[in-house]
This record gives sequence, structure tokens and C-alpha cells, in this order.
Amino acid sequence: MLSCPLIPLFLIAGSFLHVGETPWLVQERHHNIELYAQFSPDVAVLWRNMDEVGEELKTLLDVSSSGEPVQIILFRDQASYWRYLAARIPQARLRKAIYYRNGNISQIYAYQSRSLITDVRHEMTHALLHQHLPFLPLWLDEGIAEYMEEPAHVRTASNRLKTARWKSRTGWRPSLKSLEAIPSADAMDAADYRDSWAWTCLLLNESPETLKLLQLYLARIHQGEAPGPFSRFAEGQNPGSLTRANSYFPKFVIRVASGSSRER
Repeated sequence: MLSCPLIPLFLIAGSFLHVGETPWLVQERHHNIELYAQFSPDVAVLWRNMDEVGEELKTLLDVSSSGEPVQIILFRDQASYWRYLAARIPQARLRKAIYYRNGNISQIYAYQSRSLITDVRHEMTHALLHQHLPFLPLWLDEGIAEYMEEPAHVRTASNRLKTARWKSRTGWRPSLKSLEAIPSADAMDAADYRDSWAWTCLLLNESPETLKLLQLYLARIHQGEAPGPFSRFAEGQNPGSLTRANSYFPKFVIRVASGSSRER
């Protein structure tokens, strides 16, 4: 039987990265988040989006910050980003932004681009998930981060949703079992990220029952349990619940889900 790939915290731990090695034009602090930037971002917009991510994760999934430091480190351009991280996090060359766990510090690296806020929302989601949970299945880690890239008020009219809705009406059905079998992050491609997002959309929006399943699954992990692959967990908790995918994907509804059914 294929096991569910997990993201343990120790896999992304490393030696301390000295942000003092580079001159920073902007250095600010917001709660437990420190910002270092080589250019002048719209700090108010950045902080508002970080607050939105934290508040929505808490409301939907009862995921909250541990209060440990988070550093957001922003570079003026791609070349500066690559140059700084080349010897420290070589895989950053393949990504526009990256989350890195450095002891008890969560670090987010990105560079100035049109998608900066989207990129940082994605990585902040990873940071909060990994502060709250000792491990997480790869597809779910990425699926929640992809979902949180868009602010709640724009999701229902996004091009991503329109494209997915059209694709699902032509027969596309993302396979949860295939996502659970992905061996590592390096093996994920664009379709896997899309399908992880799609399944996260279903769990958060299809019904109170699917939302409850996801909340319960994360609560079990937070409590130190290893509940196994989500598909098997869901079938044990609520047999047949995931067959709703057959009717959900053709309509692909996204709404603001209630957190009222969260496990007590």
C-alpha cells in the first residue's frame, strides 16, 4: 500500500541565515512578523494580507500561529534573490518564493514582482501550517497554500476558478489517490498543484460534512496522532463522503465556509 507523503518540520531546518549580510531599505515589525526588504513594498497591504491569511486559517481550520518569529525577506529582483540564496537554499532557483524553517524561525523569501502578495500569502500559509502541525500530507500542505493565495473576496470571480469549472465540465476529475501517492515536492508539477487546490476547494466548500472532515483530520495531527492518508481517514469517519466529488467538480462552487463545526 502506498503511504501518504508527509512534510516533517525537520526536513526544512537548517543553519541560521543572517539577514544582516545584506543592506535592507525597509525593516519593520508587525506582531511576531519581521520584514526585511531591499525595496519599498506597500507595507500596509502586506500586513493586511498577512492578517487575512492568519484570520482565515483560524476561522476555517482552527490553525493558528505559535507566536514564534516569522521573517519575510524580500529582494529587489530575481537576480538578487538567487544570488543570496544560491549557497543556502539551492532549490530557491526553481521558485519565485520559498518557505524555510530555520530552528524556531519561519522564513519567507521572495522578490519584487507583480505576484509578490500572492507569493507571500502562499508561503505565509505554509509557515502557519507548520507552526501549528508537526507534519502534513504534501498535497494538502500545497492545496491549502494555493487556496489561500487569493483573498476570500476575489475567489468566486477568479480566472483560476473559471478555468477549473470549464475543465471539470469537459470531464476533468482530479484524483485524490494520485495526489496522496506523490513521493516528494520535487515530483509535483503544475497539474498536481492545480489538483491539490481543487480538492482543497471541495473539502472547504462542498458541505459542512466535508469541512468537518478536514477540520477533524488537522485536529488529530495537531494532537500528535498520525491519521494516515486523508482518503482512508475520510472513508472511516464518513463512508461515501468523498464520492461527492462527482457532483462537486462540474459546478465548482467556492464560498466562505463556516468554522462553526470545528472540533471542540
